[in-house]
Amino acid sequence: MARQLIGLSKTAYNGTLYYEDERFSARVSAAYRDRYFSQVPGGNTGNDVNGYNETLTVDAAASYNLTPKVKLTFEGLNLTDAINDQFQDTRRNSVLVYSHTGRQYNFGVQYRF
Repeated sequence: MARQLIGLSKTAYNGTLYYEDERFSARVSAAYRDRYFSQVPGGNTGNDVNGYNETLTVDAAASYNLTPKVKLTFEGLNLTDAINDQFQDTRRNSVLVYSHTGRQYNFGVQYRF
């Protein structure tokens, strides 16, 4: 097993693109993270490590000022449908936790008094 620090990925990237004017704003953000270890040794199981497999997530948000007092909003979270995939034992990559929350979409209306 190569030496790696707990909780740190060898490779991680993130970035955001955005646009904004008086009526409309939008942003898209992406984040990538390599697999990383969360526990060495892997608890009471006798395995060498526990950790998380790589993830890529994309989020987006937009808003539109309909009037000076009314704003419409949209937010999309986890658009890549990333999964919480935790492993145990680097030799076999055995599943420790596998949960899937899916994509989330939120719409809203804001009113300013």
